[in-house]
Amino acid sequence: MSRQAKPGSKPYRAQLRERLAALGFPEAAIPARVAHNLIVECRIPPRTAWRLASELSLDVAAHQYNAVTGDPRAGMRGTRIWEYEQWPDRGVRPTVAALRVLAQVYGTGWKCLLGLRDLEQLPAKDLAEYHAAEEPAAVAAPGPEAPPPVRALTRAEVRPDDARPDEEIGAGALDDAILLTRTNVDDVQLDDLWSDLDFLGGAYTRTAPDSILGQLAVIEERTAALLKGRQRPKQTQDLLLIGAKSSAMMAWIAGDLGRYRLSRELNSAAWLYTQYADDFLARRWVRTSQARVAFWSGNGIESAKLAADGLNYQVGGRLTDAPLILAEARGWSSVQAEPQVLDAIARWTSIENPDLAAGGDDRFFNITKDRRHYMAGNSLLAVGQASAALREFTTARESFEKLSMENRWEAMDPMIRIDTGRAHLRLDDLDAAAAQVGPLLDAGVGKQPDMVRAMLKLMATELTAPRWRSATTARSLAEALLDAHASARP
Repeated sequence: MSRQAKPGSKPYRAQLRERLAALGFPEAAIPARVAHNLIVECRIPPRTAWRLASELSLDVAAHQYNAVTGDPRAGMRGTRIWEYEQWPDRGVRPTVAALRVLAQVYGTGWKCLLGLRDLEQLPAKDLAEYHAAEEPAAVAAPGPEAPPPVRALTRAEVRPDDARPDEEIGAGALDDAILLTRTNVDDVQLDDLWSDLDFLGGAYTRTAPDSILGQLAVIEERTAALLKGRQRPKQTQDLLLIGAKSSAMMAWIAGDLGRYRLSRELNSAAWLYTQYADDFLARRWVRTSQARVAFWSGNGIESAKLAADGLNYQVGGRLTDAPLILAEARGWSSVQAEPQVLDAIARWTSIENPDLAAGGDDRFFNITKDRRHYMAGNSLLAVGQASAALREFTTARESFEKLSMENRWEAMDPMIRIDTGRAHLRLDDLDAAAAQVGPLLDAGVGKQPDMVRAMLKLMATELTAPRWRSATTARSLAEALLDAHASARP
């Protein structure tokens, strides 16, 4: 078998069928052998393996399922079959009745659609029925009769179009057009996906990052599965936007966990979604996430350029310019490009809206007032503007404390404290620096995003500078910061 064919892929299955046919297996027996190979050699779960061996898409399998039940309008959909295939890891457990119908569709017995892990999760009643049932012989899947062999027409048999009777012209055109109305997704599903994204975007400030990352992955997988079916153009557009946003959010969170390679891959996937969606707001989501990941992974210039490019996609009031302008300033600050930083801060100051609510309309990618002023202060501090940075950190602290608990990002408190302390060090005020981070160190920083750990280590490094080597307070504070850095892994 060709090495180029990915195990389980359509080319792989086609090559496998050819090999089986060459070995003399009759055509009717080949699907079962293909399914067996997919299960044993490719480790594909039984329900998915049998559907692939039958060369059925999720939607076609659902259509045939409804045909077997005798009601073409029955409620089976491709998405539900996909959920059946995800069980028991997630998804929905198929009933024995559903398995019996799927078995008829795939031309096998229902017991063949259950693997060992499935059996371990079955209710006692279903397991008893499994053991009591006799496995029937494989049955042929319903479907149209095989077409007769195709032969070449002779010249005498070919008729010009104007010789065709009227009843033949356009025959089936209406049926073909009606196919456009059939879809594997509806407005309820789309609303659910958008609602889940909005909820997770809001929950991120108060929920463990790994948990949010896992839930976003489920949304992205559901979206990708739906895109493999048939939708109306507007539905396809919505799914592409959901794919873009969920992937960009995952990239952002993976970066918070220090998993930058995964972040870059997810952002690449998000950008592909936006290219097909051709939506400016989606492009801003992704550029915002890309700029953030680039900065914290150590590429400030790339971060600044990505943020600047994001500003080229004008979207009105749905997403403010502030996050991208501040990301641009922060990117340039990493290479001490003071003119670019001050220019960006000036542009942000001219549009800053102090009344912008907790994240605005796109609250995951928009940032609250405390975070906006923190980013401004961080950028100013990096280019030596310590006094201006302190003013921004003070505003950030006041804004943070005014937020309701559910809208506070937990990492913001330690980041403001650490950078306020660093600003005091730049102003040669060691006692004020210690006063800022002391309460944080006394309480324990707990598990924190990767950038908090980076800031703890940075301040500890700054305290070892020649200016502070003779100060006992500086040495003690540096040791405490390094201890906190070691214990703060996300």
